[in-house]
Amino acid sequence: MKYMIMTFGDVSAWDTLGLGAKEATWSQEEVAEHFRAMSEFYADLAASGEMVTGFGLADPSHTMTVEIRDGRPVASDGPYAEAKEVLAGFGIIDVASHDRAVELAARFAAIVRSRVELRPVMDDAGREM
Repeated sequence: MKYMIMTFGDVSAWDTLGLGAKEATWSQEEVAEHFRAMSEFYADLAASGEMVTGFGLADPSHTMTVEIRDGRPVASDGPYAEAKEVLAGFGIIDVASHDRAVELAARFAAIVRSRVELRPVMDDAGREM
């Protein structure tokens, strides 16, 4: 079964790593260790065959909201919802059990030093749910 592991953050999450508009708030060693741990996590998943895909997202200042009004697309800057936290990154895993998904989500949470959200991905239009 496939699961999405999502991590959230506010604007300071990107600044922590030096990926936002400000200098990194973590030391160079902390940033390097974070990216090393993320690379190891994804490499382990690739080696086990459980990795489908995963990406970090650009900071929220690059977000656009797109909707249809009067049959035409309308794009505006920024996230639609005014929220303190926004999606920072995600990974899609394909695992044999829910317990394994929870195990991997916990490992990911430890790497990103934050809670993460784990959600099943619906195949076949959700009939398996």
